[in-house]
Amino acid sequence: MSQNQFQQAQPLSGLMRDISEESRLLAESERLGKALLSSISHEIRTPLTAIQTAADNLVKYGDSDLSEFQKEMVAEIQEAGERLNRFIGKVLDMTRLESGRLKPRFDLYDIRELVMMAEKETRKELTHHKVTIDIAPELPLVEMDFDLMLHALTNLLSNAAFHTPSGTEVTVSVEIEDGAVLIIVSDRGPGIPAESLPHLFEKFYRAPASRAGGTGLGLCLVQGFVEAQGGRVTAANRALGGAAFAIHLRAPRAWICEELCNLA
Repeated sequence: MSQNQFQQAQPLSGLMRDISEESRLLAESERLGKALLSSISHEIRTPLTAIQTAADNLVKYGDSDLSEFQKEMVAEIQEAGERLNRFIGKVLDMTRLESGRLKPRFDLYDIRELVMMAEKETRKELTHHKVTIDIAPELPLVEMDFDLMLHALTNLLSNAAFHTPSGTEVTVSVEIEDGAVLIIVSDRGPGIPAESLPHLFEKFYRAPASRAGGTGLGLCLVQGFVEAQGGRVTAANRALGGAAFAIHLRAPRAWICEELCNLA
């Protein structure tokens, strides 16, 4: 190597070391940030549980002694506690996703059972909506992590309840399309702004003019939970108004082969 080449190589080598060190520090900072966030979330849950228990006991044992104003205040405490608890759960789920500690446990499940349980868990949030369930007959059992898929579906239903006006319809439908099982949550709300469609599943993203109170984590978690199981989730606006979110899951290969044989 000539002296000129040696002099050119030295600055390049130093630059590479600087980039490597910056990358290491950034990764370490990100790791510590996630650990801190997870720790704080766990610590918050302890006093939150005490607050929720106290509020529930006031309703259960002190209902007759409380004035209407006191009952309203207790109800607000309960609602705020539930909202905070959901938010903490989403933060913890996000840290699990980003740390790579999320390991799906697969088994064969009935999609009907999944849909009915998701509807039950979000019934309170959907109290002021008309909920319609439309499940195709003769569906195969689907290989999935039931808990993760339940989280994904309840997040989609909660999202529909939050972003659509009271009195409008929310539909959960299940169908087979091109060898995939589709779980579709559709609504009759205002739909998704065109500029928001490419960003819907980004962490902390909230569409312009969204209602106050959202976290911007729900749809990101839906995508993470579904993709961890080899599926995918899509979003689109409906032709007659409203939005539709579809979870695409692979149907069992044996069932697909049987259906092809029946068509032959």
